[in-house]
Amino acid sequence: MRVVLLLLFVFTLQGSRLLAQNNTPQFYLYEDSSSRYNAQQIAELYRKHSIKQAPAKGKNISFTRSVYWLVYENPSARPADSMLLYIGHHHINRIHFYFVTDSSIQKQWVTGDYYPFRQRPIEATGFYFPINRKGIYLAEIDKRNESLQLSYRLTDIKQALQEESRTKTVLFLFTGMLLLLVIFGLYLFIIEKDRLYLYYILYITAGWLWVLSNAGYGFEYLWPNLPWFASKARPVFVLIPLIFASIFLVRYIGGVKNRIHLNALKFMNGLLVGCVILILCLDDQNQLNDWWLYSQYMLPILPLLYVIVFFVILTIASFRGNKLAAFYLVAQLILLVSAVLQISFSLGSLNRFDYFFSHYGLAFGYVVETIILTIGLVYRFNRYRLDKEALLITLNQQQKENTKVLMQVQQEERGRIASQLHDVVGSLLSGVKFNLASIREKQVFLQQDVSNQFEKTEEAVGIVSGMVRSLSHALSPVMLTQVGFRSALDKLVSIFNASGRIHIQVEVIGFDTYQPRLEQYYLTLYSIVYELLNNIAKHSEATHALLQVSEYEDVFTIVAEDNGVGFTDKPAAGEGIGMAGIRSKVTYYGGAMAIDSDKDQGLIITIEIPIVYDKEQDHTG
Repeated sequence: MRVVLLLLFVFTLQGSRLLAQNNTPQFYLYEDSSSRYNAQQIAELYRKHSIKQAPAKGKNISFTRSVYWLVYENPSARPADSMLLYIGHHHINRIHFYFVTDSSIQKQWVTGDYYPFRQRPIEATGFYFPINRKGIYLAEIDKRNESLQLSYRLTDIKQALQEESRTKTVLFLFTGMLLLLVIFGLYLFIIEKDRLYLYYILYITAGWLWVLSNAGYGFEYLWPNLPWFASKARPVFVLIPLIFASIFLVRYIGGVKNRIHLNALKFMNGLLVGCVILILCLDDQNQLNDWWLYSQYMLPILPLLYVIVFFVILTIASFRGNKLAAFYLVAQLILLVSAVLQISFSLGSLNRFDYFFSHYGLAFGYVVETIILTIGLVYRFNRYRLDKEALLITLNQQQKENTKVLMQVQQEERGRIASQLHDVVGSLLSGVKFNLASIREKQVFLQQDVSNQFEKTEEAVGIVSGMVRSLSHALSPVMLTQVGFRSALDKLVSIFNASGRIHIQVEVIGFDTYQPRLEQYYLTLYSIVYELLNNIAKHSEATHALLQVSEYEDVFTIVAEDNGVGFTDKPAAGEGIGMAGIRSKVTYYGGAMAIDSDKDQGLIITIEIPIVYDKEQDHTG
């Protein structure tokens, strides 16, 4: 009994296998190397069993000069649009689809990359043909002088649309990621005004167009009404990204020092531009010539040469410590894996069609490469920003040192001039005055009118001597340490008021005691006040002015206000050497300066200078 049951099980299992084999659709494939057969002749060959059965999943034909005929005999009628015959891949130039009955042959569809996208039976990336009548279906597949990877299967329309939707969703997700990276590159370009980011945008955009055209979505969405371009899109967008990649590479890694490498890149760029122009100028008939087939064989060589040159340049730069070159090298390695698989797929080295690479591999590799390059750009942006900040800090320190030296030299020069005026000129004038007084006292030798002239001359010399003494004190407050800042300032203001052309009112807040550690601040404040009053007296045409100098715990303030003409132009344009010197001093001490000017309504200048006790920025002497 057990033996009978076992035999029944074996026969049942064998019968189910036979049934499954009988239910598997049978496809037949015929190679027409002469390209002269028509649908009637192929149907006769099929009926005579002269056409061999095709491999179950497809055939990787690679580069070919032949036309191929795919034959499928539908055993029974089906509901309309319930079953579809899929013929791949996405880049077949011509497909003529026929239905054969015992009495006639009907051409149902003419489609392919040489025809507008709307001529496809189902508006999808792949080629889907409705199979609903009982009979023989023929597909004339023409991809002469190009690489052909042929696949075929039966599928219902719901399953086909779901697969198309799933593939499109993933690629559109990748497209969205690339779009964000493009926007980021545009943002960097707007900020930095560096053409590197523009080349980056052009490179990843052209490269992604290669991915989309390779997957068939370029023809579906970008150029559906340009069939002349559909078959050329893939070779064009293989070459164009290489042009932008080389330009981007040179700027990305900071230049190519080796003259041979640089000339090689320029030569290949010129060669690529010529190839792109030649491809775009070809028509359909030119693509049927033998030289087009040979050019298809040669097309992978140009990217291969670029890969070699790129890797030599990037490897050398990486070993020399160029981190950006290392970023680029890793990115190119990832893309190279996808490119090698793609080339192997085109040349027939791979015979599988149902794996991740055929759908998303190249797109995934390109997105990863772009992300790595973007990380490199961020690193470059941050490094340059830090370098700029360090340079600005260095320049600021140098400017402070220069200002400090200038202030010291200026103070020393003023002190020297003041000393010469006070000690030499003042002494000489005093001697002259003394001699004149002696002569005037001996009136016995002088007439009355001469005596009066001597008296007036003595008086004038006295006035000049006083002015020289006052001027020397204005240039260098030699009595600052003795009389204090407040008294020195009052004396300075009195000198300007002595002219009688302007009245300057001074208000001093603080400065009750002289602090030796603030001596540098006092000298600077004194020189700033002198320049402000000098500008008011010379240029403002004012009759009244107010000067307020205040000392607080952590800041000095100076406010100078007059009723003069103000600036006749923008303040920055109206500044002279004096105002520039004031700004330089204020900047050196980390202070702030504000100018409020209305034409013909006077001028208000406000200055704040903080008191810094930090050891690294100590201005307290």
